[in-house]
Amino acid sequence: MKPSEKKPDIIFRIIDKESLEPVGSYSRAYCKEYDFFSVNEARNANFHGEFKDKEKYKIAKYKVTYTLINDDCEE
Repeated sequence: MKPSEKKPDIIFRIIDKESLEPVGSYSRAYCKEYDFFSVNEARNANFHGEFKDKEKYKIAKYKVTYTLINDDCEE
């Protein structure tokens, strides 16, 4: 998922079961990619199949929300 594009309502992230931290998958175009459109896309994010290891990684589902804090920060 391109960093500059608006996220969909639901995204999926790869989570390391030991550290409980999100894990990014290297992308030549975007450096580290953390947000994926589906469980399948997240599991297949790594060319070597590293994220298919269900003992080490889980896939978390997030609802993305945008909350407007200030509509004009330069005032």
